[in-house]
Amino acid sequence: MSLATALKDEAPYDTQYLRRRIHDEFPLARHIGIEVELAADDRLVLSAPFELNTNHNGTAFGGSQFCIAVLTGWAWATRYLAARQVAADAVIQESTIRYLAPAYGPLRAILQPPTPAGVEKFRRMLRRAGRGRIRLNVEVHGGTTLVTQFHGVFAVSIR
Repeated sequence: MSLATALKDEAPYDTQYLRRRIHDEFPLARHIGIEVELAADDRLVLSAPFELNTNHNGTAFGGSQFCIAVLTGWAWATRYLAARQVAADAVIQESTIRYLAPAYGPLRAILQPPTPAGVEKFRRMLRRAGRGRIRLNVEVHGGTTLVTQFHGVFAVSIR
């Protein structure tokens, strides 16, 4: 199957697929209780319990917030590629994070879907060069409060 054909396929890769990948490949994710709530091209949500992610101040640890945010972006890129039968590896290349408020409840990371133009540019780079980059944004909520904004660039290389 050619890469151009593979990039057109929309085979389903559900929450179980991502849960297995995350738990098998990231021991820290198991330790802090990360779970996959929802996985689709236009929506991806990861969560983690508050109790496993507290710090000495009784709020969610900033490192846990970063971890769940970066894994949400990684999960989107990984699922997107796998659903199109593209054997590739995604890694975080650069990121910025803003901590807006203390988190006093369970963490829930919600991917802000990439723009169609951003996805198309990503697809063109993969077709042309066998590698590409995509910018993904994630909001992390602590309970019902928006506590973190994450912006990351994920680099992908076809194996």
